[in-house]
Amino acid sequence: MDGERVFIPISKLNTFVYCPRRFFYEFIEGEERRNEFIEDGAQKHQAVNEEAYGLKRGDKTISRQVYVASEKLGVSGYADLIEEENGVVRPIEYKRGHLGDWLNDKVQLCAEALCVEELRGISVSSGDLFYIGSHRRKEVAFDQALRSTTLDIISRAHDLVAHPAIPPALDNNRCNGCSIRPICLPAETALLQAQGDGISGQTGQTPSRPSPEGAQIRPRRPVPSLGMEHVLYVDTQGAYIRKTDERLVVAKREDGAREEVLRDLPAINVDQVVLGGNVGFTTPALRFLLGRGIPVVFMSAGGNYEGTLVPEFSRNSILRIAQHRASSDIEKALPLARQFVTAKLANMRSLLLRYNRTLQSPSVHQSITRIRMRLQEVDRATGLEQLLGIEGNGSSDYFRVFGELLKSDVGFSFEKRSRRPPRDPVNALLSFAYALLSKDMISTIATVGLDPYVGFYHQPKYGRPCLALDLMEEMRPIVADSVVLTFVNNGMVSPNDSETREGGVYMNETARKRFYRLYEQRKSDRITHPVFSYRLPYRRAMELQARILAKYLSGEIDSYYPLVVR
Repeated sequence: MDGERVFIPISKLNTFVYCPRRFFYEFIEGEERRNEFIEDGAQKHQAVNEEAYGLKRGDKTISRQVYVASEKLGVSGYADLIEEENGVVRPIEYKRGHLGDWLNDKVQLCAEALCVEELRGISVSSGDLFYIGSHRRKEVAFDQALRSTTLDIISRAHDLVAHPAIPPALDNNRCNGCSIRPICLPAETALLQAQGDGISGQTGQTPSRPSPEGAQIRPRRPVPSLGMEHVLYVDTQGAYIRKTDERLVVAKREDGAREEVLRDLPAINVDQVVLGGNVGFTTPALRFLLGRGIPVVFMSAGGNYEGTLVPEFSRNSILRIAQHRASSDIEKALPLARQFVTAKLANMRSLLLRYNRTLQSPSVHQSITRIRMRLQEVDRATGLEQLLGIEGNGSSDYFRVFGELLKSDVGFSFEKRSRRPPRDPVNALLSFAYALLSKDMISTIATVGLDPYVGFYHQPKYGRPCLALDLMEEMRPIVADSVVLTFVNNGMVSPNDSETREGGVYMNETARKRFYRLYEQRKSDRITHPVFSYRLPYRRAMELQARILAKYLSGEIDSYYPLVVR
């Protein structure tokens, strides 16, 4: 790393022994995630978390949270407790679990001892591990075997930092309860590696990975990792967001009048903030949101996406380098583009099939047939221009009959897709839905560690979030278009909820607020993943697809597998 000495936290040596792959995600890529086990451990550590030096207990001197480091070994960290009695020094480490012979804990404790020896020029012969779950202390002798193992672990960890290549997934009992599991996806990765090109995203197969014993192992539904559950939408013009303690307050003040509080909610209930039009926030609120890792999305008053203020960017530059290389390599970009287009056309066809079961429309049936023909053309496309033509023709087939999916008694009509600007209320709703989907994809992609602006099907263009547009393709029909159809057909909006300005048609504030709620509900709807078989909400499916793409770009799997519904 350009000659700069890297100090590995001693606690991460524990992680390295337990799972090198987790060490890679947490220390090298900076993917820290907290779950109930980590929170429980943090609470149980509170008694020794505060620094204290030279406390006397009889003949013993006790110090808490003692910083130790080794320039020679390149490790540093904090010892939970150091006891000194009659010239004998003993490091003590507290662990949340139960007493056992755990090598990872012993290596961590031994590394602390090696640091103390170097700092003080003394010999440390043993220390203790206190297991909170058992309320028992285990003595650990720092014999030659443990010292050699610890030095070897430190060396291997530094090698991985110097030459970062993601270790293979363990996919065993150690994965249970791991906070990194939703990022690591061990079972999913192993399944895709084992099946290779045998998995067809178009057919919706749900293959299993044979275990050594001949049993069939399917991935389990991942625990949520991305914060996209609770979105705070604010588009009341003139409103602002301020912070009070651990709460966010949405308020408005007009012409020196008394402040009117519109919303007051705990910050813990907010995962993303979306501001529409003339909405502001105080500097303390902004700093608070960024410190909590909560992105702030800006949209125009008409519902167009303008940008996102994101927290600290992912440290995974290696993944982004691989992404940039693949984007400029047609041999890699074209197969990905084919997958995105295949998923979009297949999901358009599925939505038409679903509606036509009731409509029994000959023209819709004709479009379904034509889109199926387009799907057969995708694999024969030899370039992106040809693929753009196929996708464009398929979209024309789809939108040619989209108006037939609208109920005749709702007062809306649709002739063709118009974008900049939308020419009618249905097009205004479609554009608004795509803007919301775009902001979610950008946030998801950035959190995964990819660059939202470097794509494969949508080639780079200044200011265009190309990768977000790529991954949106498979989600447009089943998320955005589906919401628009439900919104209109269920009578949740009327033509009077739109307004015309600057040559375009836009939904008013009241309609947008209703649409926000329905859009969030749709993202919470569950779908059975066509490859992994478990059920998960669409919001998690977005994240999962971005992570599958990241694993393809990093070389962990041989293909990208799109989300295709039936």
